[in-house]
Amino acid sequence: MVKIHKKSFISWIGGKSRLAGKIIPLFCEHKYYCEPFAGGAWMLFKKEPSKAEIINDINIELVTLYRVVKHHMIEFVRYFQYLLVARDEFERFKEANPATLTDIQRAVRFYYLIKTSHGARLQGQTFGVSTTGYPRLNLLRLEEEMTAAYLRLQRVTIENLRYDAFIKRYDRPHTLFYLDPPYFDCEDYYGKGIFSKADFSTLAELLGKIEGKFLLSINNTPEIREIFRGFEQREVTTSYSVCGGGKQKQVTELVFSNYKLPTD
Repeated sequence: MVKIHKKSFISWIGGKSRLAGKIIPLFCEHKYYCEPFAGGAWMLFKKEPSKAEIINDINIELVTLYRVVKHHMIEFVRYFQYLLVARDEFERFKEANPATLTDIQRAVRFYYLIKTSHGARLQGQTFGVSTTGYPRLNLLRLEEEMTAAYLRLQRVTIENLRYDAFIKRYDRPHTLFYLDPPYFDCEDYYGKGIFSKADFSTLAELLGKIEGKFLLSINNTPEIREIFRGFEQREVTTSYSVCGGGKQKQVTELVFSNYKLPTD
């Protein structure tokens, strides 16, 4: 039997792999688990399955990848059989127009670029090279990793909506939303025009009206403290590299919720 590894199969800027162990214990009791800003979906992959689970992202390339791994995993893996981790291959994928590809080819292209680009960037991608270790795209372990992801995604619904439309659609008294929006001052890193500074206030207003519960994690700035001041708040420490990459650094991140957070 293939073990379901408790980790995401996607490298993602701003991913919560280091923070998951601190965030998941803060989740309240729920039946419906929803992620409006899925990204690498680290919380989903690390937590225990809920009765119903829905992940959402505005990025159609990412959503296509999730759907292909869920429904066409074997064919997805087959495409990597004769691929190499090489700069020429990277540039070939980068120049391809995703609109001209099948969904499986599109998912392969996106996954390859994310796994082999420097810092897992979405914008201005460059081929990443390490002189101290193996490439992050391990073709020998790909089938094992994808099988684990396939198994975890079987009961997960995958959406491609704006965050506000998604929250309104899935809001129920028994829903828990985990929100991981773009970091403040890094809104354009996931694509221009997708999320703006004004959206933080829109999001706070929307979360103040929902029937369900939410927990939101984001970078620690005075502006964010002010926008979400009406909710429960906690500081947690983590390390990450954001807005262009660089060395990992220890930082304090903020967690907000509309329910009383458990004590340590």
